[in-house]
Amino acid sequence: MFPILICYFAPTQQTTQNRIMKNFIRDIGIDNLPNDTITIGDDLTLVPINSHTLSANNHKPQKLSHALIAVYTSGHCHIRINLNDYDVESPMLLTLMPGQIIEWVEHSPNIMGYAIALSKRFIDMLNLPGWQQQYMAMYNNPLSIITPDTMQPLRVFYAILYRAAEDTQNPFRLQVIENLIRVFYYGGLGSFHAPTQNTSSIKNSIVERFMTLVQEHYRSQRLISFYADKLCITPKYLSKLVKENTGRSAGEWIESYVILEARAMLQSADMTIQQIASTLNFPNQSFFGKYFKRATGISPKRYRQNNK
Repeated sequence: MFPILICYFAPTQQTTQNRIMKNFIRDIGIDNLPNDTITIGDDLTLVPINSHTLSANNHKPQKLSHALIAVYTSGHCHIRINLNDYDVESPMLLTLMPGQIIEWVEHSPNIMGYAIALSKRFIDMLNLPGWQQQYMAMYNNPLSIITPDTMQPLRVFYAILYRAAEDTQNPFRLQVIENLIRVFYYGGLGSFHAPTQNTSSIKNSIVERFMTLVQEHYRSQRLISFYADKLCITPKYLSKLVKENTGRSAGEWIESYVILEARAMLQSADMTIQQIASTLNFPNQSFFGKYFKRATGISPKRYRQNNK
């Protein structure tokens, strides 16, 4: 789907692929890694690919472990993001966040572009100001049209990034890449996904920590009080801050993560409904069924039948 894919991943050795890398490559629909893959230590891999390397049968929802910024320069594809359908028509920018559930449905034979995939650990290390607002903007609006005026800077940025990654003689090339990503964030990404609200740094900090906690604990913790205790504030104040910054209450965010995960699991035939209920820390299948039906208006069994 993309001629070049850049992936930051958890520690591995230079000459081997670890499980995280293999899973991520599979999840984004790539069958085989090209021979000219470039790896930089434990943090960076460049993977030149084209439509011939893509899976023709990758129609199963997958949860992303990385962020993905993709620029499509030709062709089109159809994907589902959090079980919602999107048509990507080039030229277009696609941004996906860790934790989102994607399903690559189909792509045209002439699909081309390039993408940058960043691990959550790498993003946290960059310490980008205002990241939570950008995160929410990209989470809710994954697609942006690329104009001729913005395409050229994107091409230049990618060319510089690629050259930096190729420079094996530079002992600071990873630091160069980090700073290039910061430049892209400051000067480019914001123009595609501009936050709609201005809030104080302390509010953003609390909301950002809440969202991180939800992503880490939603499978086992569904009470607002759990997250409020972690943040040393009251549940009422937490809900107020989250609502002001995101337009959704804290309870709605927690529920959305649980239901999204449940829907993805139900679309897979690998797990029984009882196993799904157990994985999501419900006391029993009946309790899970009531929770799911209250949120979606349909029982888990009926949802699975409708989405076979």
